Amino acid sequence: MSYNATDHHLIKKHWLTHLAYVLITMACFLIHSTQALEPLSPPQSTIYFAMESRSIDGPVVNSAIVKRMVDTLVCRLTGHPTPSAAWASLVKPTDRVGIKVAASGGSIGGTRTEIVNAVAVGLREAGIPASNIIVWDRNKDDLLTAGFSIDSPNYRLRWTDPDGYDPQSKVTAPVVGRLIWGDSKFGINDGSPVERLLAANEQLSSTSHYSKILSQQIDKVINIPSLMDSFLTGLNGAIANMTIPNIDNWRRFTREPDHGDPYLAEIYADAMIRDKVVLTILDGLRLQYAGGPFPNPGFLLDHHTIFMSRDPVAIDATAGRLIDENRAISKLPSLEKSTRWLESASHIGLGRHLEQEIALIAVPTSSSSNTHLRLNTPVDAAPLPHPLEQKH
Repeated sequence: MSYNATDHHLIKKHWLTHLAYVLITMACFLIHSTQALEPLSPPQSTIYFAMESRSIDGPVVNSAIVKRMVDTLVCRLTGHPTPSAAWASLVKPTDRVGIKVAASGGSIGGTRTEIVNAVAVGLREAGIPASNIIVWDRNKDDLLTAGFSIDSPNYRLRWTDPDGYDPQSKVTAPVVGRLIWGDSKFGINDGSPVERLLAANEQLSSTSHYSKILSQQIDKVINIPSLMDSFLTGLNGAIANMTIPNIDNWRRFTREPDHGDPYLAEIYADAMIRDKVVLTILDGLRLQYAGGPFPNPGFLLDHHTIFMSRDPVAIDATAGRLIDENRAISKLPSLEKSTRWLESASHIGLGRHLEQEIALIAVPTSSSSNTHLRLNTPVDAAPLPHPLEQKH
């Protein structure tokens, strides 16, 4: 068989085309292999924070500065230019919005009224009438002691105890609790005679009921815990603030050595809570590192900071590290063993708890200067070093 010049040209062209294809394939393979060898950055949750040295001085809170901090944070988190637009992106004018506070710490260590007022005013500017804004916690006396007003023009004040639990909204778990006054089924002997005999005439139950405020009266929630420890759950933070105070027969979830693990995470994952909470704000104007969830001035310090995130687990993990830093200085044990529910919360997809998976972003306000969190760093700069790496 013989080849003419045309055949030779076609064979050469075909061979070059094939070689080019092989070279391109090898190059793509090498690029892909190189990328595969590069370590992947872990996914991150973002917490925005603002620190103002003049925001609080002991019991005195500067309302104007706190309002500016809240406004700036919510604009940064949502990406909207004005507070009203930012809040309108989180809730609708027809929503009934609940603001869950942590009042057990009183005016000393609980949620500051100034932060709540700033949020309520922002919601009103977004078109939510005051009649559709509810500030609530379990106990009326705690709310009043913390400084919240029944006559506020910006919200309605509500509480759950003693008879505000929904018999149709239940939480069932394989751990039994002894019912006491305030639990919705206390005094109602609906068990069999054999069950009552085995309980030694005590009322025992593996069922809790949600607060009617949460189950019936609100559509969206702004969760505002304070930066405080708790001998019950390790932290009195975002997860605990939305679970323990919103159910009856709750003491069974706070026993040693588990301190609510994994039940706090599982309760929060219920659509009753998870689907309603649109934002978590951590009141870090003051930090109480021991004695919580009740006020204890001996373990309290001014911290001048407000944190904001969509990730409640990241908020709690960061709060735990900040509190533990101060506990270590006072030679108190770490909260790690009593907050194992944080890892459980991460495992079921509620958020992220590992420090390397949390980006802490400083949001400067107009008067920020010379703080250990270096808030003069530009907003669009890389994430700042973790606050725990700084010295108080």
